[in-house]
Amino acid sequence: MTEKFVGYYRLLEALDKPGCPICRCLLEDGRRHLDALLYEQVTDVETRRRLRAAWGLCNWHTWMLPTLGGGMTGAAILHEDLVRVCVRRAGALRDRRQSRLARLLRRWRAPLARRRSVERLVRRARCPLCVAGRRSETRYLDTVVEFLGDREFAEVYARSTGLCLPHVVRAIEEGAEGDGLRRLLDDTLPKWTAVGRRLDGFIRSHEYRTSPPMSAAESSACTAAFEIVAGAAGVFGNDLHADDGGA
Repeated sequence: MTEKFVGYYRLLEALDKPGCPICRCLLEDGRRHLDALLYEQVTDVETRRRLRAAWGLCNWHTWMLPTLGGGMTGAAILHEDLVRVCVRRAGALRDRRQSRLARLLRRWRAPLARRRSVERLVRRARCPLCVAGRRSETRYLDTVVEFLGDREFAEVYARSTGLCLPHVVRAIEEGAEGDGLRRLLDDTLPKWTAVGRRLDGFIRSHEYRTSPPMSAAESSACTAAFEIVAGAAGVFGNDLHADDGGA
């Protein structure tokens, strides 16, 4: 069995709280990374280079910034530089005053130039905090799958909300199989079924004729179900700009 690392103990703490423990760990890790960025790395040359290559942080980590309760001066310094980069790169797309022949040639070449400019944005480097988060996520997933066979961890997991569906899928993508995958599913699916029963109670409590009193567990059933299906808010993004292949 792999030696327990700091992420193991973070998972144990997260398992004692509501929601998917891996989502919770990733949210807390993201805030820690942002704190380090704002208070220790604002003037770091390599940090600036990575942020410029990624055209800034992703939407998720950017909108974590106002929730940190501090560090906005550092955020302003970073984004002053990033806005300047955006102005320069977007400004390069504007047509310049040229001769008639040059304009004709440019009109012929423009679609290709625009495609290259768009491709530069689409193919930009990934958000550096997401890169770190992806590595942490893999370690957390490996830890859950491996240590469900450990009595201490299994007992805490049994009391927990369990993993969300997206993280169960990620565990399979990362290679979970055999006894590890079976334990994960055996220990997680009954938790989802229990939330389904709570949803049924929530629905019945809103029926016109019966309206039985709603329990505390039933009142939180919708939020629990949202996280089972979609993961914690922000962690898995959206499909608004996904390829149409899955439509």
